[in-house]
Amino acid sequence: MTDDQDHSTPQSPDDAIFAQAVSWLTRLRERDTDAAAFQAWLAADPRHEAAFAEAECLWGRLELPARKLADTEIGRTRTARRQRPLRGLAAAAALMILLGAGLLWRDDIAVRLQSDHITSIGMRTPIDLADGSRITLNTDTAIAVDMADDGRHVRLFRGEAWFDVAPDAARPFTVGTPMGIVRVTGTRFNLRIADGKADVSLTEGRVNLTGSMPGEALTLAPGESAQLTAAGVSPPKPFDRTAVTAWLRGQFVFYDTPLSSVVAEINRYSPGRIVIAKDALRDLKVSGVFRTDNPGAALRAITDTLPLSATHITGYLVVLH
Repeated sequence: MTDDQDHSTPQSPDDAIFAQAVSWLTRLRERDTDAAAFQAWLAADPRHEAAFAEAECLWGRLELPARKLADTEIGRTRTARRQRPLRGLAAAAALMILLGAGLLWRDDIAVRLQSDHITSIGMRTPIDLADGSRITLNTDTAIAVDMADDGRHVRLFRGEAWFDVAPDAARPFTVGTPMGIVRVTGTRFNLRIADGKADVSLTEGRVNLTGSMPGEALTLAPGESAQLTAAGVSPPKPFDRTAVTAWLRGQFVFYDTPLSSVVAEINRYSPGRIVIAKDALRDLKVSGVFRTDNPGAALRAITDTLPLSATHITGYLVVLH
């Protein structure tokens, strides 16, 4: 920055300024500062106001309790119901990560009790069944397997799996999900549960999809995909096999994908959390191939090529702004 640079127009805050804004927000929420000092910091650089607004937006996205701000003359009124104090944004971030990762167990207890195989975050595990079939589990996936004389039954509780099913007309192969059932005899397909949907993508053979409501059924042909949802079974459509099966090769593949979707995908493979602080960034397009075992490298490539910055708060929260 040069000495004669025009400061009349606010500029995008850099990482250092954003970190200062986070600190000020935390201190205000903890009543650990005074209005005059905060106003002086705001007036020192036009970027400070923008950085503070981004920090407030981030706090709102965390959706965690925060104390009422002290009554200060800072150009606008901020009111909130008094809550139990937090020890700063790092504490809020840590709690959010614990909640998001399921480390507080919640309903995960029931899944763990029912599952025969579970993968941890970032892991990929193949399972060979006694009939010659193979199931490959992606990150954070849980299944139960029942190989009976009259049929082969799998239950996918969460996550994503690739099925390579050995033919056996006498023993149908079914995969149950909370949204419906996939029936096959011998085939290869991908099944992923996300956002209340079960996405089925078929590469070989035939599968029959049965929804949760009576009469809902659809047969997929190779190259077709469909969704099982609470509302029924969606019509079939073509899918990009390279992108859908990229995880089997340890890859992310993105083609003009919105940043919000890319971040959601990277978060599946990371024990931490990436948060987009500004809505204007969510629709930025990302294209590229990255490794699932190194989500940090994918994030660095994105920040190097898009007009945004990344601020790391603790070892488990990254803020894009």
